[in-house]
Amino acid sequence: MPDVKVGLLIRRPPHEVFQAIVDPAVTTRIWYTKSSGPMTAGAELTWTWEMYGASAQVHVLEVEPDRRVRFNWGRTVEFRFVPWKDHTYVQATETGWGDNVAGALDSTQGFTFLLASLKALLEHGIALGIVGDAHPAGLDV
Repeated sequence: MPDVKVGLLIRRPPHEVFQAIVDPAVTTRIWYTKSSGPMTAGAELTWTWEMYGASAQVHVLEVEPDRRVRFNWGRTVEFRFVPWKDHTYVQATETGWGDNVAGALDSTQGFTFLLASLKALLEHGIALGIVGDAHPAGLDV
């Protein structure tokens, strides 16, 4: 059964990287465009990607400040924030794909885009727009 697992070093302290994932004021600059609230344990959220006319219902399972966030949106996702020197290695794992290899591959791409966007924003102050540019409206390829 396929699982998604991607990671990337971000040259910022764990608290800053963790906050960027749980605080929609930051996350809306790089991933979804709207959230009904921050990621806190037990929260029931709606995330919206306006550029795609899509939304997801998210149930936040666990939050360990500066260390880990787990949520479910039909599959379970865990972000781990691993301190390394003065930086943070972020690992995103998504389980529950069953035998849907194509879905797992697409999700691997999506989380890779998210982590690259997070790195660019936190290290260089640049919002790359990768998530929105991955599938431009009207482009049929």
